[in-house]
Amino acid sequence: MPPVRSLAAVFLLSTSVAGAQAPKRPLAQKDFDAWRAITGATLSNDGKWAVYSLVPQVGDGEIVVRAVPTGAEYRHSRGFLGRPETRAGAPPRTGDRAPAAQITADGKWVIFTIEPSRADVERAQREKKRLTDQPKNSLGLMSTGDGKVSVVERVRSFKLPKSSPRWLAYSIEPADTSAARRAARDSAPRPNAAAAAPGGQPRPVTDSTARAAGPKREMGSALVLRDLSSGQEIQIPDVSSYAFDDRGTWLAYTVGSKNGDTDGAFVRALGDGKVVALAAGKGNYKGLTFDKAGSEIAFVSDRDDFASKHPRFALYQAPLSGGAARAIVAHAAFGDSLIVQGGARIAFSDDGRVLEFGVAPPPLDSIPADSLADKAVFDLWNYKDARLQPQQKVEASRDRDRAYAAAVMLNGSGAGTVRVIGSDTLAQVSFSRSGRTALGQASLAYAIEAMWGEGGSDIYVVDVAAGTRKLVKAKVPSEGGPAGRMSPDGKYVAYYAPDSHWYAYSVATGKTADLTGGVKNVHFENEEWDTPSLPAPYGIAGWTKGDNSVLVYDRYDVWELDPAGVRAPRVVTDSVGRRQHITFRIVVLDTAESDGAFDPAKPILLRATDEKTKASGFWRDRIGASGAPVKLAMMDKQLSTPAKAKNADVYLFTEQTFAEFPDLYVSNGQFATASKISDANPQQQNYKWGSAELVAWSNADGVPLQGILFKPENFDASKKYPMVVYYYERLSENVHSYVPPAGRNVINPTVYVSNDYLVFEPDIVYKTGYPGKSAYNAIVPGVQALIAKGFVDEKNVGLQGQSWGGYQTAYVITQTNMFKAAMAGAPVANMTSAYGGIRWQSGLARAFQYEHTQSRIGGSIWDKRDLYLENSPLFYADKVQTPLLIMSNDGDGSVPWYQGIELFVGLRRFGKEVYLVDYNGDEHNPTKRANQLDIAMRMQQFFDHHLKGAPAPEWMEKGIPFLSKGRDQIAAKTVQQP
Repeated sequence: MPPVRSLAAVFLLSTSVAGAQAPKRPLAQKDFDAWRAITGATLSNDGKWAVYSLVPQVGDGEIVVRAVPTGAEYRHSRGFLGRPETRAGAPPRTGDRAPAAQITADGKWVIFTIEPSRADVERAQREKKRLTDQPKNSLGLMSTGDGKVSVVERVRSFKLPKSSPRWLAYSIEPADTSAARRAARDSAPRPNAAAAAPGGQPRPVTDSTARAAGPKREMGSALVLRDLSSGQEIQIPDVSSYAFDDRGTWLAYTVGSKNGDTDGAFVRALGDGKVVALAAGKGNYKGLTFDKAGSEIAFVSDRDDFASKHPRFALYQAPLSGGAARAIVAHAAFGDSLIVQGGARIAFSDDGRVLEFGVAPPPLDSIPADSLADKAVFDLWNYKDARLQPQQKVEASRDRDRAYAAAVMLNGSGAGTVRVIGSDTLAQVSFSRSGRTALGQASLAYAIEAMWGEGGSDIYVVDVAAGTRKLVKAKVPSEGGPAGRMSPDGKYVAYYAPDSHWYAYSVATGKTADLTGGVKNVHFENEEWDTPSLPAPYGIAGWTKGDNSVLVYDRYDVWELDPAGVRAPRVVTDSVGRRQHITFRIVVLDTAESDGAFDPAKPILLRATDEKTKASGFWRDRIGASGAPVKLAMMDKQLSTPAKAKNADVYLFTEQTFAEFPDLYVSNGQFATASKISDANPQQQNYKWGSAELVAWSNADGVPLQGILFKPENFDASKKYPMVVYYYERLSENVHSYVPPAGRNVINPTVYVSNDYLVFEPDIVYKTGYPGKSAYNAIVPGVQALIAKGFVDEKNVGLQGQSWGGYQTAYVITQTNMFKAAMAGAPVANMTSAYGGIRWQSGLARAFQYEHTQSRIGGSIWDKRDLYLENSPLFYADKVQTPLLIMSNDGDGSVPWYQGIELFVGLRRFGKEVYLVDYNGDEHNPTKRANQLDIAMRMQQFFDHHLKGAPAPEWMEKGIPFLSKGRDQIAAKTVQQP
């Protein structure tokens, strides 16, 4: 009997049906929290199960496990996944908040983490519980047989072997917060560092005190190994790291115990449970790595040097057939010049004959801050520095952890030979599959000129066994990706040169072949490139087996090139893309392809996008056969790149339009039909939505352009609507994109059309030296073309842009008074002062973006002084008649916040209506959710007043005096935007 949906799902369904009977209402900020995203979607190996998580903007998420053939579903809470950011200027999150759920190889179990519920988290915050007493994550084990979930409390992490369905390992949070332990800790006397030092100053850390403290060790916690077939569990104490081999034959783990007596690296044979100690002794053990055959293991440890002040790591290797590990690179192997880097990547070559690892210069002793209390503390900027001091500061953590590529030969001729490949000058190194050839890229020599956008990289081929390197090409540009790409088997290096040709260097012969010089009337560089820099190539799709050919893209099609330069280039897609203006890109479906080795005898799947209509779909082709690609499906939607079940012809992907959330669909390999398997936001039917369509016009120079016009639901062409214009560069490719309702510092078209606005997003093309005029020449004719249609209220049109869009907003209102109101987020107002500044988030000088990239002046301020003045809105502030709202945050790491201040002060001098909002400590795009919602609210209030005639809010009428700062927030807690 198929399982029934959970009660929560039934309740959502019933409330949605009831809500559909009520009149639809416009979206407001109170509606945003419930909008859910789909994350971590995956298929079981046999394609019978689809698993994904639903994560609301704010609130508890849930996991959904769906039987693909029957549609039956199981659900379970995943806890407080939708946590709003509460810190201004917080670093951006990478990836999903919670790890994606995993399905066992046989599809019988779904394993997932469960965060504490929102109620538990908020209760702990109210009770001000210390971090160790905060609620912890749990682990969910769901049986796909009946949907039952076993929950294990206080779980740190878990792992499954790639190919074995039998085993699960999970790490338990240490139970070190008992009442007795806490009471003992709280009652222990604490040293008063200030009182211990003369003059009341903290005592500097001396060599003797540092040595007494001893080197740090990573403490472990209990690891549980569970046999999923029987339910039996084995607990291993004090485990600090662990790993399965792909086949699920071995479990390797390291131990970090409290007293160090049981420290070591171990491997357990999962078949008979036999445990072998690979290495033991007090110290740290890291980087457990299996070879692909599952016969060898490698790791690093500092046990042999642990008694020293700064213990050094050694690299160990051991056969899994038995026997202790041996140090194949000793901790003192490089003397005082280099050390084995404990946190660097360790990797076996495909055949297991070469082991890659990392080395680094020994770390410098840290300088205690209190020892500098009476000393000068300063930064010294030197004109010879490869990187400016701000960039060095931003990248300091990376520099401390940097590693240079190295390799050791494990067997065959030269066994035991260690080669250090990387260095300060050869920082980027990638190995071939065999590990015997490496590609090195060196950019340090061009670091200073990279400051203004004229850098590059020298490409080298390295013979790893011999330790020699040879220059392939000097100063190759790296726009759009790495300067060079090595073929999987290491036979060739492909690179793209400034003459817009693809080249390949033969490692065996040392000869270089021009692969595309004979191809006429085809551009392998970006045809639409409109910045004053070398156009980037469309890119490499990969290589065929045996390094026989390299696959590259032009604007539309896929090309097969002979890296030896003998066979003529061939269009794999038979030029169908160029003839029909369809862009084809290869979909990578398995691990062999992800390494860049396609089998020309097997079919390839292509994702296709119609350049004119933005329709998308899938086509089928074959590299090793002539003939045109075969269309499988094309539709006026945005289809995502599909994922394939490992052992079945089942594909998982999303379909979306402006009005259709990107829910999940499954299909077979023909894509003729697809079944929808998710319904993430059924509440959408309760709200006024809208539609999106492409519109066309020509800019002032006669260049045809496209844009998106968003219309309210039940749009009436006989009425006149207020319109807000939002832009950046080119946005028309997003016509079929769903935009969830949310509050941010840019126009959300979903929210605005729900509140009876039109929203227009025009594409912009640029002329070098005239970025401001280019924006004007695209935006104004586009707006005029829409006004001519009769449904735009020409007296109530507003502008909004953020960052580069903020600059364009500031410029356009100095050139025309046709707009009733404008909002500029993080605008550059004065290119002359911005040019010489620093992008504090990266530490880079700002010159490169004016000379060669987005700001598009095309030369230095000394060469193009008049253009820097001409394109600066500040110098035309006296012409502005349009009311302007500025957001310029004092923590902005991309655009100096004084740019907004310069514009505000200039407009204020002339008595113009202008407001500036500074979210204290927040970034270029605010990270704190309260700030995101606040700017969205104020922006809509501003436009509602000027474009709809709504009463001006108090902050526009009276401002917010410094002494009243924050009081408006307290008073406005219950106020919702209209």
